[in-house]
Amino acid sequence: MVIFQLVGVAVEFGTAQLVHSELGFAGLVLLTLALVGIRTGNPRLAGWAAFLFLLLTLQLQN
Repeated sequence: MVIFQLVGVAVEFGTAQLVHSELGFAGLVLLTLALVGIRTGNPRLAGWAAFLFLLLTLQLQN
């Protein structure tokens, strides 16, 4: 149980660092909102944050 939590925290930290370095502060905020929405069981918050995160990602690729 503790090992899974440690692995989860490490993956979240690595993902956050990667997002912050590639997408900046806005990407980090949207990723955080999506994760909070998923953890709290709020599908509207998670859906909108994931949608905006996707749009930000697509905008930076062009």
